[in-house]
Amino acid sequence: MIKAMEVLLCAWGREAVNPAVEVSIPSPLGRMDDEGGAVRAPGSRCLSTVECWVAMSRAAQAVDKALHDLALDAPAGLGVVGRTMVQLAHVRYCQERPVPVAQQAHRLGVSVRTYRTRVDALHVELARVLPGVAVALRKAEQQLPATVARVERGRQAVKVSRAEQRELDRRVAQWLFKDAS
Repeated sequence: MIKAMEVLLCAWGREAVNPAVEVSIPSPLGRMDDEGGAVRAPGSRCLSTVECWVAMSRAAQAVDKALHDLALDAPAGLGVVGRTMVQLAHVRYCQERPVPVAQQAHRLGVSVRTYRTRVDALHVELARVLPGVAVALRKAEQQLPATVARVERGRQAVKVSRAEQRELDRRVAQWLFKDAS
């Protein structure tokens, strides 16, 4: 077991089951039964995929993307082995309350020894792919219009700051030479 991967996966699991991110889509039929058929303007909404990602930390986003990539078919992912790892991650880390290892192994239909072996394999694979995923997410984020605008505002602030400093230096120099004359 890799301790850093365990901590990262635990944090991902807590965020994945966070009720602030988890929402349900209301059923029009259920509402119709409750309201006696009265049509009402929709007042609630479901979080989109983008909103769910914004609600998660960057570390959790990277873990989520890495697990998704592991589940892809070869050559991009590990295929069935990757999907088994994702299932293991959900059973082990996405729980409201901690579940004993024996019960987790039983849910997965494997022995405790096989379970521990698979946890180790999950940690190793995640440690292998996570740095590349984090770099890819960072590059994708740098191309977003909001990020480009933020960088440009920073550049403009530096430019204005330099111009103001030059103007201040010029005024101080004038003041000094004026007093010397």
